Amino acid sequence: MRAAALCLVLAACSAPERIASNAGDIRTLAESSRSRFVGHDDPAGVAEQTEIIEKAAAISVDAARVDPTQPAWQGTLELALYAALAVALVVILWQTGLGAVLRGLVGWIPNRQRSAAKLLREAVENPDQIREAAAAVRTADPLINAAWKTP
Repeated sequence: MRAAALCLVLAACSAPERIASNAGDIRTLAESSRSRFVGHDDPAGVAEQTEIIEKAAAISVDAARVDPTQPAWQGTLELALYAALAVALVVILWQTGLGAVLRGLVGWIPNRQRSAAKLLREAVENPDQIREAAAAVRTADPLINAAWKTP
């Protein structure tokens, strides 16, 4: 819940945008109220609502000149969130098995698997070395070794 609120705060629009939006809302409400005062024939209420409308317009103009800044901790927090997302993405890729596929596409093959593949290639060429190849494959991958032991 806190993380969602934090993301909402970081992704929210800037303060000048919120100020201008709120000033627009105030102006809309004041115009509606002024029309009701006109209907009730209340000149003091109309004058007051007109003043509110003018002040809201001035706020909108002034909000455009405000330079939004963010505190230093917010930039650090955003960087930490991006880093955490990157780590989570790597963990998800690795746990789903896509990491091994990507590793193969990049061409990074661990030395144990390289040596096992070399022994298998030699076993295909020379059937007398099949025992050494099977032992190398079992040593290279613990899951294959566990499956080998299970009937």
